[in-house]
Amino acid sequence: MKNALRTIALVAVVVAVAFGYVHLAGQKGYALKKGAEAPGFRLPSLRGEEVELASYRGQVVVLNFWATWCPPCVAEMPSLERLHRALGPEGLAVVTVSTDEDEEALREFVTRYGLSLPVLLDPGGRVASSAYRTTGFPETFVLDRAGVLLQHTIGPAEWDSADALAHFRGLLDPVPAAR
Repeated sequence: MKNALRTIALVAVVVAVAFGYVHLAGQKGYALKKGAEAPGFRLPSLRGEEVELASYRGQVVVLNFWATWCPPCVAEMPSLERLHRALGPEGLAVVTVSTDEDEEALREFVTRYGLSLPVLLDPGGRVASSAYRTTGFPETFVLDRAGVLLQHTIGPAEWDSADALAHFRGLLDPVPAAR
């Protein structure tokens, strides 16, 4: 019983420190701020082509940083795929950046989960993850059509819930013309 309480206390301390770090990083200006221009990058995709983030200008972008070894990332990936399938035809770009070092394990994961969304490769998070100042995984940024940061989410989310779909459809609506 004593060991179980120690384990629970240790886990609670680790979780508190992690949340504290993320909060302080945001307060000290480390995290990207809403309204900032999203950093550009060029990465290879799992399909073999080079992809520049700038190629998505004109589209609303959901940019997700993840890894196959991250349980919360694995849990949220099906909802990102469903979001991609639901709103991709309407102009939403769901782009993922994998920080996996093991490309073969990543390919197996993509096949096993039937992912059709773009998977970009940033082994060890040295390029895009660094530019976006990610603090953990999963971490997701929503960019407007001009590449400006609208939303930053740390941790997993249900990206295809009814509320999320309505939110993204609202972002995709064309701006009404001035009269």
